[in-house]
Parts: sequence; C-alpha cells; structure tokens
Amino acid sequence: ETGWREDGQNGYLWVMSVPGEQGVRIFECHRWRNRHVAKSMLGGEFRGVLSSDFLGSYNFYPGPHQRCWAHLLRDLHKLKEDAEGQEEVKSWANSVKGLYEEGQELVRATSPPGECERREKYETLVARVDELGLVYAQSKKHPCQAMAKRLLRHRDELFQFVLHEGVSADNNLAERSLRPLVVARKISGGTRSARGTKTRMVLASLVNKWIARGQNPLEECLKLLQKTP
Repeated sequence: ETGWREDGQNGYLWVMSVPGEQGVRIFECHRWRNRHVAKSMLGGEFRGVLSSDFLGSYNFYPGPHQRCWAHLLRDLHKLKEDAEGQEEVKSWANSVKGLYEEGQELVRATSPPGECERREKYETLVARVDELGLVYAQSKKHPCQAMAKRLLRHRDELFQFVLHEGVSADNNLAERSLRPLVVARKISGGTRSARGTKTRMVLASLVNKWIARGQNPLEECLKLLQKTP
C-alpha cells in the first residue's frame, strides 16, 4: 500500500499481487490503511501464503505468513550504521542476515530440495532465530533490543519461503506492481472523483494482469469491447 489522493483528500492505494503464469494484480483505493481493508481484499477463502511487510494491518491473517526480508535487511543495515563502532551490534546483525542467506542457498540450490529437507531447514532456522532474539530481547536500551523483539514476534513468519516452494522471501512483486501508479500519481497528483479513481483502479488491474500473464493488453481490451454487453 502507498499514498493516493482523490480530489485533494489523502487515502491509500492498495495492490494484491499473485505470481505465476496465472498471475493476478488487483488495485483498490481506500481511505484507510488498516486490517479491515487488507481483510476485505483477501476475502474469506484465501488459504495461501501471505507475503507482506511488517505493517500491523496484516497481523489478522491466521494462515502461513511470510514477512519481507528486503525490509528487514534494510533495518539491519540501519542498525549497524546507527551503532557504528559497536562490534557486537555488527556481529549480531550479520548473524541474522546469515540466516536469510542460508535459507536462500537452500531454495536456490541446483537440485531442488524435497519437502523433508525444507521442513528440517525451516525448523533449524527458526530455532536459531530464537537464540539470536533471546540474546538482546530483555536488554533494555540496547541498540539490538527492538530488532531482537521483532525477530521473536515474527519467528514463524521469516522462513515460509524455505518451507513452501515458489514463495518469495520478500514482497518486491507488490512493490514493483505499485510503481507505475506511483509515477502517475507524482505527475497527476491523483484522481479528481470516486468514479475516476474506480476507473483507474479497474484499468490498472486488467492491464497489469494481462501483462503478468504474457498477454497483449491491447488485444485483450479489444476482445472485451467486442463482446455483447
């Protein structure tokens, strides 16, 4: 989700992106940035792995949840910069990053890992997250405390990409899906009416879905226009 303006009023542009040959891109605009919006977009029948950043609006989902490592790695890098000269902080942050690299090494191996191998690595990595988190989670005012508590809070949501084939370790697909509309927003400032917003979101959903599936947007649009209403 990112900011969007309708008739000068601030709101939020949301996108739900599904990868693969039958990929989906759904864009919607809402006034709020809360769990009710995320819940309505997913619908009551979604049973997949939800990939997102660490925004609390996504905490409602009871199923498997993958948190974005791109966001986490950026925060680890900032942690090291802010604690420049503190070798224990640098070493701890690098150890957390090392867990991510281990997980990526497994899923990117030349020989695809089997289900048992994935499960074993997942459990190992979660156990090591617990170890690293407990080092500083109770250390008040320590630079690593907030990050350590976050690791423990999301321990089961960091390595779903190891456990489930085809799940990404980040939410970059959704971030990239938003980019064209973000550029359009910077140029136009947003939309002027609710009808204009809805039209823009519907067109963006259709065109980006066709592109994701390797279809020609112009040809697919013409097919729709040629159908009898």
